[in-house]
Amino acid sequence: MCDWANRIDYTLWTQHRDEGRRFGHMTTNISECVNSILKGVRNLPVCSLVKSSYGRLAELFVRKGREAEAQLGTGQQFSQQLVKAIEANLKASRCFTVTLYDRENSEFTVAEITPTGSFSLGSYRVSLQAQTCDCGYFQALHYPCPHALACCAYSRLTWHPYVHEVYSLRLVFNVYWMGFTPPIPEGFWPPYDGPTVIPDPSMRRAAEGRPRSTRIRTSMDEADPNRLKTCGLCREAGHTCRRCPQGGFGSAPRDSA
Repeated sequence: MCDWANRIDYTLWTQHRDEGRRFGHMTTNISECVNSILKGVRNLPVCSLVKSSYGRLAELFVRKGREAEAQLGTGQQFSQQLVKAIEANLKASRCFTVTLYDRENSEFTVAEITPTGSFSLGSYRVSLQAQTCDCGYFQALHYPCPHALACCAYSRLTWHPYVHEVYSLRLVFNVYWMGFTPPIPEGFWPPYDGPTVIPDPSMRRAAEGRPRSTRIRTSMDEADPNRLKTCGLCREAGHTCRRCPQGGFGSAPRDSA
């Protein structure tokens, strides 16, 4: 596995070589957002699936666009997610000791110390001009990390210029600026003269029973045959909650009567 992964360019799958292009996203969470849109309609026919997805996306764009427009109207500059992240970083930067090394190029070192100031937890180099920090979060997320915020406070500088424009509400609003055209009712659809698609009956999901899992099972999925069952109510071994003598969902064992 290591040989196979090392043959792939590191910029495609490692965060320390992506030069900040992923903004810290290293999982499939972004693509999983599509699943939340399709949840509940996956088993519908194709036309119903497309219609439902189209309607949900239109509703999402309208709602998000109104939220961004309202926030712009109140004078806010950045998204709420960024503001919360900056507030958390400001709270974490209160116990840092900043040392200025190059005033012209804004080069610092930041030492993390305990709240009591008894000993140091580590030291990091910060460059506000290059927008880098040894912790890696400054260049990966494109907004100031706690160490960079400590340097801004030390130099009496605002942190706004060190935030990437992608976090600005202006760009967020532009994402949801696109409008959707209402779908044409089926009664007004033009006649269809293409090929007729007939579903394969063997591919139909069974109406009853649990679908067969296609997941590849490993040794960790196998239950230990020597392990006794544990009750979900009293946490005692040897029985289940349906036969729990403390009063489970079912009747008690006969010998306890």
